[in-house]
Amino acid sequence: MNRHLLILVAGLASFAVSAAGSVEQRIDRLERQMSRLTVLTMEMRDLRKDLQENYGAVEEMVHQMELLKRQQSNSYIDLDQRIKKIEDGKSRVVEANPSITGSSDSKEIDAYNSAFALVRSIQYQKALSAFNRLIKKFPKGEYTGDSWYWIGRLHTINGNKSEASKAYAQAKSILQSIVKKSPGSAQAKRAADKLKKINR
Repeated sequence: MNRHLLILVAGLASFAVSAAGSVEQRIDRLERQMSRLTVLTMEMRDLRKDLQENYGAVEEMVHQMELLKRQQSNSYIDLDQRIKKIEDGKSRVVEANPSITGSSDSKEIDAYNSAFALVRSIQYQKALSAFNRLIKKFPKGEYTGDSWYWIGRLHTINGNKSEASKAYAQAKSILQSIVKKSPGSAQAKRAADKLKKINR
């Protein structure tokens, strides 16, 4: 009888030890899983933060691109309006001053028209070269001041502020001289209009 009792007690003790070991193992597994979950949660939090920062950077880039597009569009519109004004003024000058139909003035007008054609087709570098050639060929021509103005304008569009300032300074000097020498003339009005735009 005592022997059976001892065997039963021993079996229960063994089961209790086994159960305790099983519980500890489960606790260990749960702790490891919790540790992994904590790490994953932190990684997800970091990833979410990175995504938010990247999203903010992308939004800023999109905003800057839209702003540049609007500025470029406004520049083209402004350029077209100025070209139209100059062409209108040019035709008025031709009508008011028959002398410009002479061979020398005709060549200057052709050179000016050619330079403008390049501006219209957005070939800015070629337009700059064309205006510079016009100035060298007609240093005291009727459109020398206008040419310097457009050289300044094209340098401004290209982001070359230093060269733009130099060109505008040349234009101002010539245009101011025209306004003083021929007040009230079509050429003086055109010069005054350019001066206003330079000083804006």
